[in-house]
Amino acid sequence: MQGDANIDKHKILIVEDEGLPRRVWYEIFDRRDWSVAIAGTLEEGLELLETLPDYLILDLSLPDGDGETILRKVRGDGLKTRVTVMTGIDDPARLRRVRQLRPEALFFKPVTVDDLYRESQIARSGSPRSNTGGDL
Repeated sequence: MQGDANIDKHKILIVEDEGLPRRVWYEIFDRRDWSVAIAGTLEEGLELLETLPDYLILDLSLPDGDGETILRKVRGDGLKTRVTVMTGIDDPARLRRVRQLRPEALFFKPVTVDDLYRESQIARSGSPRSNTGGDL
């Protein structure tokens, strides 16, 4: 049964409003044996966060709100989800607020597959949360 195949897979949630990058990240992680959920809006991201993903790739600029709302919920609820923020935002005050929420990595777009894959491997290993990547 297909549903049973996802039981042992690690879960990743990709919250990205741009369709092409969202599909590309989906394909990359699906082929690497992740159970992949994708969201294009803040509302969808918050809803899919209930699946308790092991790894979250989060864009800050979403059509219906700020991605940091999702990061704030992850931290506020004490989830063990490893979070990588990717953004094109260059507002120092907003970036400071995001860094205070302690994502494990923050990357400025364009983001490379190597960057996200490295972070996903840490999430898959179940290692304790620690800041490892990007421009933190």
